[in-house]
Amino acid sequence: MSARVTRVAWARSWGPRCCRGASSFSVPPPGTVDVAELLRDATAAEERPSAAPARRTPGQCSVLLFPGQGSQVVGMGRGLLRFPRVRELYAAAHRVLGYDLLELSLQGPQEDLDRTVHCQPAVFVASLAAVEKLHHLQPAAIENCVAAAGFSVGEFAALVFAGAMEFSEGLYAVKVRAEAMQEASEAVPSGMLSVLGQPQSKFTAACVDAQEHCRSLGIEDPVCEVSNYLFPHCRVISGHLEALRFLRQNSSRYHFRRTKMLPVSGGFHTRLMQPAVEPLAQALKTIDIKQPLVSVHANVSGHRYANPQHIRKLLGQQLVSPVRWEQTMHTIYTRRRGAAFPRTWEVGPGQQLGSILRSCNLQAWKAYDHVDVLQASEDPSPEESLR
Repeated sequence: MSARVTRVAWARSWGPRCCRGASSFSVPPPGTVDVAELLRDATAAEERPSAAPARRTPGQCSVLLFPGQGSQVVGMGRGLLRFPRVRELYAAAHRVLGYDLLELSLQGPQEDLDRTVHCQPAVFVASLAAVEKLHHLQPAAIENCVAAAGFSVGEFAALVFAGAMEFSEGLYAVKVRAEAMQEASEAVPSGMLSVLGQPQSKFTAACVDAQEHCRSLGIEDPVCEVSNYLFPHCRVISGHLEALRFLRQNSSRYHFRRTKMLPVSGGFHTRLMQPAVEPLAQALKTIDIKQPLVSVHANVSGHRYANPQHIRKLLGQQLVSPVRWEQTMHTIYTRRRGAAFPRTWEVGPGQQLGSILRSCNLQAWKAYDHVDVLQASEDPSPEESLR
């Protein structure tokens, strides 16, 4: 993929046209990004005669990873506001969401930011604002990007970056998704449990026994299943709260080394989220989804999206399917022995995806870095700003 194509992917995602179903407008309001201006340099460069670009080695390429819900923290975005167009992103978000996302991200309170309806849009916007910072300080990371992946809601940010959706349309889908997931989570007392296991851990048996325990308490059709595959022997299990309590109380029986409840409102990525599928599907029907110009890997399978229809289908399935992040990391970073790994950038709040990458592939992690969204230095060097 040429550098120009990747630049166009990022520029294309800034389209001012808002999706149907959100507060739409026919012409760009003041402060909206002019896509034509963003594309002008890239188009002019293509029209100039030049030699064919040299083939890049793996070590010259980059991969972008977009975090998901749970990475949010009050103050995120403070380290991004000095960079071009970031405030315009938040202004566009205000129009789509109907509230001041920047104020909530910077000032909190944390309990409001942690609500599913708020944190998913907040992480989505902060991640794409982090891309703008990376683009400004390390343009080669954008121009040489060969693949992207996002964890849960982060997948929407990855698709916007790749040019498959415009920013406002992607945010509208995230808004609908977050509201529907919040409503579904309030219908059943449920949650998510992080489980660090070992080779002899019995994840399947544990879930079966936890479901049987719930039935003994009179809970009909209990849910307890793996919802996230993080790295070898580490899973997130989602389901009814009584099932998760059972697992914590009996963790030694199943050879779990450590368990921890996650600060989320529901059993995401299980059939408990089925009520959220249709609202998201309807929202996605209003969006003009395009072929990604950068390979984007799907949570549901770990493999690249094939076409716009594939994207629309799997984004709906993602709500009720486990996030196969470990499998995604293996797919992206499979290399023959001795081959160089691409530079990996985590774009968004936190460094959780970097920690997971380290456990999945230590050699790939050695070429990892993250974009700081919290610190606001006066005039940092590019490398200092990105750590």
